[in-house]
Amino acid sequence: MSRGWSLQSRLSRRLILGVSLGWLIGLCIAIFVFAHEMAELLDETLKASAQVAASAYVSGGDGTGIGLDEDAAIRIIRQGIEISAAPWPPQAKDGAHQLPGWRVYRLTREPDALVVEVGQSDKWRHDELLESVEALLVLMLPVLLVVLLTVRHAIAAALGPALHFAATLKDRPATDLSPFDEAGLPRELHTIPVALNGYLQRIHSLIEAERQFATNAAHELRTPLAAASAQAQLIAAGAGDARSARSMVAALDRLGRIVERLLQLSRAEAGLDGEAGCDLVRIIRLIIAEHPSGTVTFDDGDIEAAPVDVHPDAVALLVGNALRNAVEHGTGGVSLALRAGPVVQIRNRVARGAAFRHETFAKSARSAGAGLGLTIMAKTAERNGIAMETALVGDMAVLNLDFRARNPARI
Repeated sequence: MSRGWSLQSRLSRRLILGVSLGWLIGLCIAIFVFAHEMAELLDETLKASAQVAASAYVSGGDGTGIGLDEDAAIRIIRQGIEISAAPWPPQAKDGAHQLPGWRVYRLTREPDALVVEVGQSDKWRHDELLESVEALLVLMLPVLLVVLLTVRHAIAAALGPALHFAATLKDRPATDLSPFDEAGLPRELHTIPVALNGYLQRIHSLIEAERQFATNAAHELRTPLAAASAQAQLIAAGAGDARSARSMVAALDRLGRIVERLLQLSRAEAGLDGEAGCDLVRIIRLIIAEHPSGTVTFDDGDIEAAPVDVHPDAVALLVGNALRNAVEHGTGGVSLALRAGPVVQIRNRVARGAAFRHETFAKSARSAGAGLGLTIMAKTAERNGIAMETALVGDMAVLNLDFRARNPARI
């Protein structure tokens, strides 16, 4: 399944692209302005050099010793006679001129009939501009890097609460209906937990109503069933059709067992929460004591106490149903073994064709039960984070209850 696109990656890419593009445009504008200002500065340098050369010549020098390098040249003309030659043709007007390969400034001193032309090669001016631009880039690249890192960090910080909320939502068990915390989320995302909390509250109300109905129905049925059973027993002990009365007693007893299982199912689905744990060894011994002597053999593995962080009623519900199923549906003795972990293993022989039926109300044609035993056990184990495994090995039914690495999902 496709994981889709990432909001953080998309924002990072677009912001980094936008910042980089803005930086590049700004740099281009800066280079343009820098080149223009540098050209004006170099023109002023040419003008100053021409003035210095003219003054030096008038003062008695030759005007050529003004510190020009190989990329510059000077022409001096006095009274129409060229005193110093230059690699460009003589200019007719004063001022700056752009000639092929040269930038020239012409200056005329009228009283002396003196013309001075000072030039700089385009190659030298271009090299100077390129060096300046390279220096500007060296200075601006760290600025871009700092800006990009700041943008990325800012995006991660801004999306941090949303990403944390998404991770919490992803890792949350489907059975956890507790409300989401809105603290730390930006204002734009407050509507998400508010809407989710509304849905969760609605689901919780429906589940509670269903549980309450099952509980109330079972409680309401228990009393009249007990009264009817008592009346039937009186009939069976006195006059009347004793056979019919015994059938009535058996049917009412079966209804009573069904009601009891429905009550257990309701408790398993509702969850048996509690901070206090219990001693698994003690609970197992109490449950085994409810069965006739010799029905269940217990191998405690020399474990005197096995504390578990599970509500004692949940342990009794789980282990009690497991032993009851093994006794009622097995064909021989039932053995219960306790191992380090703790892990409980229940084994019993079964008839050919036997199977574990995990569906609610699913049972074999020969069974007198309600088909709720495994459902109750599965619900209880799931609610309390207990791993439950069932297997048929030949004619032996095996059920394992692993209390290690509990991760209860509470509602």
